[in-house]
Amino acid sequence: MGHQRAAFEVLTQLYAPQTIVQTPLGRMAMRWYSRFDIFIGIMGSLPTTLPRVWFSTMAEYCEAQAASEPNNIPRKIEACTARMRLISMEMALLFGKGASQEVSQDEYMAEHNRLADALASWKDNWDAMLGDPAYLVMDLGGDCVASPDDIVNPFAPNVLYRPPLFAATILTCEWHSVSLMHGSQSASEMSEEMQAELMEHAYAICQICATVEAWPASPAGSLIILHPCLAIAALFIRRDTKHHVWIRRKLALLEGMG
Repeated sequence: MGHQRAAFEVLTQLYAPQTIVQTPLGRMAMRWYSRFDIFIGIMGSLPTTLPRVWFSTMAEYCEAQAASEPNNIPRKIEACTARMRLISMEMALLFGKGASQEVSQDEYMAEHNRLADALASWKDNWDAMLGDPAYLVMDLGGDCVASPDDIVNPFAPNVLYRPPLFAATILTCEWHSVSLMHGSQSASEMSEEMQAELMEHAYAICQICATVEAWPASPAGSLIILHPCLAIAALFIRRDTKHHVWIRRKLALLEGMG
């Protein structure tokens, strides 16, 4: 894609892996481009345009910063985000190699299993501060009555975190979407149990997106960030008229937001 190539050229002319992490602007640019790069890679079974060193350097830097400031929530979120990007980049690389048959089935499965463990570890080892139940949104206010047309209850409690932990909500949704894509790309035959697990991830994404939309205090632009997650989830929810209409309305809403 032309605009991706243009962004890549600008980014790599301005920065190197070691310099992009040194300023807030550089890290912001890296977060923006890497998210886009990974989404294109995973959806197209292509390696990312940025080599692994960009992602690993970012993850190492952010983790060091978080360790040096153990009570700094934004640092912790930045470190979790960078580690997720690294795992996702490695997924895109694996899917690309699998599509082009650069690896054997055994090699593919071994790496696929390693990444599955990495995803599970990422979620299981979340810092306790990022899941503080005191910040869970218990009451969304307003009418709080789900429509018969809803496929999830948009007013469910314990789905969203209030700032400064709202970013943990976004990260959770992204984890579900990455886990969904990873599970769907297994080289083994899809069992009923695996299909049910993928559907659980898809509905978790729909739940978060619906609740973010319903909560009046959601930060501006939150739904736009979740757009790729919902697009992936749309492939794995039930295929009936109710679900089809619901997802079309949500995607149309997001398209209208730009």
